[in-house]
Amino acid sequence: MRAAPVIALAVLVLGASSEVAAHPLAPSVLSFEQGSEGAVTMRWRAPVKRPTGQSLRPQIPESCVEVGAPERHKTEDGTAVEETRTLRCDPPDMVGAVVRIDGFADSSVNVVVRIVRADGDVHHEILDTRTPELTVVAPHEESHSFFGYLALGVQHLLTGWDHLIFVLGLLILFGWHRRLIAAVTAFTVGHSLTLALSVFGIVSVPMALVEALIAFTIVVLALEIQMGRHGPVWKHPWTLPAALGLLHGLGFASVLFDAGLPSDEIPLALLGFNLGLEVGQLGVIVAAGLSFSVIRKAVPSSWQSNRTLPAYIIGSLAAFWVIERTLAAFGIVV
Repeated sequence: MRAAPVIALAVLVLGASSEVAAHPLAPSVLSFEQGSEGAVTMRWRAPVKRPTGQSLRPQIPESCVEVGAPERHKTEDGTAVEETRTLRCDPPDMVGAVVRIDGFADSSVNVVVRIVRADGDVHHEILDTRTPELTVVAPHEESHSFFGYLALGVQHLLTGWDHLIFVLGLLILFGWHRRLIAAVTAFTVGHSLTLALSVFGIVSVPMALVEALIAFTIVVLALEIQMGRHGPVWKHPWTLPAALGLLHGLGFASVLFDAGLPSDEIPLALLGFNLGLEVGQLGVIVAAGLSFSVIRKAVPSSWQSNRTLPAYIIGSLAAFWVIERTLAAFGIVV
């Protein structure tokens, strides 16, 4: 692709902004579980690895008072911190209570709010910079959270630097060629399949292994960028992207697992989240392509066919992630 140096610069900027140590950004989760005796258990779950400066903090609703001291501990896999508080709310079903998260101005991570009622009914809402609070309403007034999960899918694609770089890498490799359509379609089919299989509990793979393998797929993509038309993926553009999409789908599924998805909302959340991923993916490709067409005139012609620089940058970042995530799988934090 003629604008490869421009893409390389974009990848470099993205890698730097993610502090190089790119790790999938799972959403924080705030849940209120209403007990049969009027007590409400408030649980706050936040990922250990967070963007620099993030300071999200949930506030206890004004209609509730805390009973006893909070409990704080890490999850078994060490990837998140959980804080549990016992509340007494008036009324006990929390209707009319305002749930607020402070710190969105300094954060890029959404928060999934779960209201678990005493009868077992579960309602989800997603809070972000534009919607930092919600008012709890009666069950018959609740709206579906399809668009919330769609927004979560877009946000995860745009802030998941490894996934984002993979999509840009496909654009570098194929350019505006029909092979790009085949590759993106195959990637979409692959990650949609494993996303569904994982969410429905048919396939289960350790996330530490999946994350390391996802990084390795980007190393492979960097090698293909260097080979260009001489590589096997150029000749068969659907093969490698489809296989890599299967792995990426497992990684996407971990986000919905972290959201504590209830069984009765799986189809709705799965559809919304997957469509959000596709909207984000297509948006990135279109935006990058338009930018390259404008900037290409300023790029010296001697640079325009150079694939070494983008391949080196992408491969170097991905190799670092492979090492980092492999060490993390063995409990070694770098």
